[in-house]
Amino acid sequence: MSEVLILTRKEVESCLSMKRTIDAVKDAYISFANGRVQMPPVMHLDVEKYNGEVDIKSGFVEDFNLIGTKIASGYYDNHKLGLPPGMAVIVLLDLKTSMPLAIMDGSYITAYRTGAAGTVAASVLARKDSTKVGIIGAGTQGRMQVIALNELFQLEEIRVWDIKEKMATKYSMEMSGLLGIDVKHFTNREDVVRGSDIVVTVTPSKKALVKRDWIEKGMHINAIGADGPGKQELDPTIVKLADKVVVDSLTQCRRIGEIQHALALGLIQEKDVHAEIGEILIGKKAGRESDDEITLFDSTGLAAQDIAAAHVVLSAAKEKKLGYSTELMS
Repeated sequence: MSEVLILTRKEVESCLSMKRTIDAVKDAYISFANGRVQMPPVMHLDVEKYNGEVDIKSGFVEDFNLIGTKIASGYYDNHKLGLPPGMAVIVLLDLKTSMPLAIMDGSYITAYRTGAAGTVAASVLARKDSTKVGIIGAGTQGRMQVIALNELFQLEEIRVWDIKEKMATKYSMEMSGLLGIDVKHFTNREDVVRGSDIVVTVTPSKKALVKRDWIEKGMHINAIGADGPGKQELDPTIVKLADKVVVDSLTQCRRIGEIQHALALGLIQEKDVHAEIGEILIGKKAGRESDDEITLFDSTGLAAQDIAAAHVVLSAAKEKKLGYSTELMS
């Protein structure tokens, strides 16, 4: 029987950088666009009693010969117990035999691959000279999105808002020190959005936080937070306003993404969605074509991204001889 490798968060961290994650996410999108990925619908559980939610994402990627399943949670009162608000576990199986190969912490992978997803989209949808980023939500993803964007763009100014002002204040201090970039926190969301080249929304909100009137020509919007039924960060008319609406998976986004609201209201139809991001990456559809275009990326997160990043981790862990091996099936 084959051995299963168990990897802790620290071991996962030592195997995965943001640059490698960006490459892995791009590979996942390309595999998906080329029809080499299969993913069932996301299973979403609301745990209202404990202010939490759980998502189960699964699938396989032929390129890596891997089946992967991730159980990820967001429990937003965990900080009161001294626990992280977001946790995840990833299990990898061999595609040809279904034999288990690895069980690893998925929280680091989730954080990094979600940040990377926004940057992969921005690489083909944002203006190349983008320097100002507006962040709605000062949590983990508010940080990851900027760390990833800084790998590709010459960022000069970050603006941030959070419903908890202390979070935004802490964010501005930490991120300016980490990246050496001017980071300003605001109490008004409009001040964050107006004048930004790239706007990123990363909250668990179920009501619109960004208004249509704040959107300007040439902007790119990464809508990251809406990844479940009812979740919403944008005024639905922004989706109609955008010159190009791009999704990670139309099948997934129409159910749980930002576009679910514009579709339900009849503001757009599925045919109005310009492309899945992988179609742009393989050259089947066009990315940004002018500096005046308003572009929008709806990211719900794909199991293929987790599998691609976990594949990088597994390969590196074997090279470094990390982890604990055990015979699960014995």
